[in-house]
Amino acid sequence: MASNPVIADLSLGAQTKMPMPAARTIDVDGIGTRYYEAGCGETIVFIYGGSFGTSDSASSAHTWNLNLLPLASRFRVIAFDKIGQGFTDNPGDDDYTMAAVVRHAGAFLRALQLPPVHLVGHSRGGYAAARLTLAHHDLVRSLTLVNSGTLSPGVGTNEVVLARPPFPKGSAECVRWVYRNYSFNPAAVTDAWVAAVLEVLALPKYRESIERVEGARLGATLFLPALAREKRETLQWINEGRLQRPVQIIWGSEDRTAILQRGLDLFHLLARHDRRVQFHAFGQAGHFPFREHPARFNALLGRFVAAHAA
Repeated sequence: MASNPVIADLSLGAQTKMPMPAARTIDVDGIGTRYYEAGCGETIVFIYGGSFGTSDSASSAHTWNLNLLPLASRFRVIAFDKIGQGFTDNPGDDDYTMAAVVRHAGAFLRALQLPPVHLVGHSRGGYAAARLTLAHHDLVRSLTLVNSGTLSPGVGTNEVVLARPPFPKGSAECVRWVYRNYSFNPAAVTDAWVAAVLEVLALPKYRESIERVEGARLGATLFLPALAREKRETLQWINEGRLQRPVQIIWGSEDRTAILQRGLDLFHLLARHDRRVQFHAFGQAGHFPFREHPARFNALLGRFVAAHAA
């Protein structure tokens, strides 16, 4: 953690006041799915990170609140709650898997009858976005990957950096501690962000997912082993040049859970097959560069989408 954090490119007051678009719900193969949509033009779809059933934090589409409306002035922007996360319904026990997350994401795009989209995936959402692109090229026009330790070669250090929070799991203090350890600038972890996480953690359906993932050990016996197998397959497909889409990688250089070298390794793996692949490192940023430097991130993403528009 930095002892003298820099000021992010949005003031804390601006970050606190940045709203989400109006929430909507759609049925996706029997899963009630919450999503947010605004703007018009080229369609950008955001997939956040994290997993279902984590008791020390809870990701949702709110993670993108500093990016959606600013980009909606030029593009059609959509962010959705993944299966089992946020306000979207939980899966059955057999579908506490990353494969189910990818299937649900693809079915969501088809349910909205979207043209090929510019897909943006962060962390585990980056893995889901890449896997979805590999499986369904017709759904994706371009791909942006952000600090995806799940996708990049090598082993992540989440379990070391985030081990043993000094506060009770599910508390505001624990949530703040987790996201500050993900970040370069602790001040980027605003009260509004913490409140959005706590709202999800308090949902009865999310408490049920914690019981299934942690209590019934579906995380250890189903989710993680299946993800390890599928990651090897995914990296093999990328190594064979199957991705076939413009890709940009954006990485916070001070991320202690997915270090910069792993982002560069992913870049080299992709760039072997496609000269359109780009890599951008954000200095003084951790795991969430789009939250620590939202104006820079939004401008970079906007240029990339415009360059690869229909």
